[in-house]
Amino acid sequence: MSICGIIYFITSYTQSLEGNSTDSQIQTMFFATAGIVYIPLGMWMLRNRLHSRGPYVISILVSILLVVLYVASRTINLPIVGIQTDVGTVDVITKIIQVGIIAISARLVQDLKKEQVLPTVR
Repeated sequence: MSICGIIYFITSYTQSLEGNSTDSQIQTMFFATAGIVYIPLGMWMLRNRLHSRGPYVISILVSILLVVLYVASRTINLPIVGIQTDVGTVDVITKIIQVGIIAISARLVQDLKKEQVLPTVR
C-alpha cells in the first residue's frame, strides 16, 4: 500500500512540473490525494492486524476506483484529461500493485468472514 502511495506522490510531483494549467493542477491534486489515501491506509492495515475488515474493504474500493479511472482515461474522453494515449512503466507497475492489493485484501476479508462465522471449539 505504502509503495503505491509513494509512487502516486512522485507522480503528483512530476505532474506539477508539467505546467500551471487548471488540468495539470487537478491531476496533481488527484495523484497527491491518492498518495495521501494509500499511505495511512497501509499503516492502518499494519496496526489492525486482521482485527477488522474496514481497512481491507476500503483498500479494495479505492484500488478498484483508481484502476477503473485509469482504464476510463485510456478508453473514453474524460472531461479534464481527455483520452490519454500513453501507457508508461510506472502506470503498469501501479496497476499490478493495485490488482495485488485488491486480490490480497479480498482474500483477507474472506478469511475474516470465515473466522467470524465459524465458532471456535475449545
